[in-house]
Amino acid sequence: MSRHYWPRALLLLSLGLFTGCQGVEGLSIQGVDLGNLVSAGRNLGNLGAKDLDEEQQIGQGATSVLLEKAPLLADQRIQRYVNLVGVWIALHSERPELAWRFAVLDSPSVGAYAAPGGYIVITNGLLQRLNSEAELAGVLAHEIAHVVQKHHLTALQQQAQSGLLSDLALLAAQASQVSRQGGMSSKDTAMGERFKQSVSDLYSRGLQRSDEYEADTMGVVLARRAGYDAYGLASVLQLMSSERADTPALVSFLKVHPNLGDRLQALEKTYQYLDKQAPNSGATLAERYQGYVLLP
Repeated sequence: MSRHYWPRALLLLSLGLFTGCQGVEGLSIQGVDLGNLVSAGRNLGNLGAKDLDEEQQIGQGATSVLLEKAPLLADQRIQRYVNLVGVWIALHSERPELAWRFAVLDSPSVGAYAAPGGYIVITNGLLQRLNSEAELAGVLAHEIAHVVQKHHLTALQQQAQSGLLSDLALLAAQASQVSRQGGMSSKDTAMGERFKQSVSDLYSRGLQRSDEYEADTMGVVLARRAGYDAYGLASVLQLMSSERADTPALVSFLKVHPNLGDRLQALEKTYQYLDKQAPNSGATLAERYQGYVLLP
């Protein structure tokens, strides 16, 4: 199988996976109605053009804050590969219309971050720990679920004590301009710095635990829908739980996420449901992943 093309089997599997699932109405796991998850975020995909532009502006500003903490990995082959995987999964979400962007940060820390509007970054430190494309898909699908459910957007709005999207978008625009150009008025610079501090605080503190559990559940289903082995995310969580909790690269990740064992336990019902509806015949693609990411 060529590593340069997505296998036709993946496309066929993803298109037909949930066809004919019956009797799941009302089944809720971690607050997520799995019976409706085929249409997850349906009510979130009907934004007007103005709102969508503003959400993407906020995401761009938030991503600029992340890029100040670590540069992009100078490996276009890996960057392109992660984008191909990420966009493929995102196209199976309920917000395929977003201009999804994925990037790899040149950082040894373990982390993956989502920002409003379809911006997602993952650290090279995490990539180097993974073993397969299915594991990468599990991580990216988790972050995509955050965007679909607007977890970070809601958190930033609450933190700013404002429900006015346009105000937050303005702050984000000024933050991006400060990062790119400088030379702004002291008032605009202060507003931009206010936004950047809010974003930094959010990523340092993390989302509500319920948001993380929801993204786990939705991400597993989304990865399966895209044709991957649904147990990719579980493999990643198990892999990290095998490392010492005081490992420097893991400290920040563990601080902003629920306990790894609790996350795995919370996913058990989701996996039981998926295995009952469709046997786990998704792709792992370990060789392709290793060829792109792990081999020189």
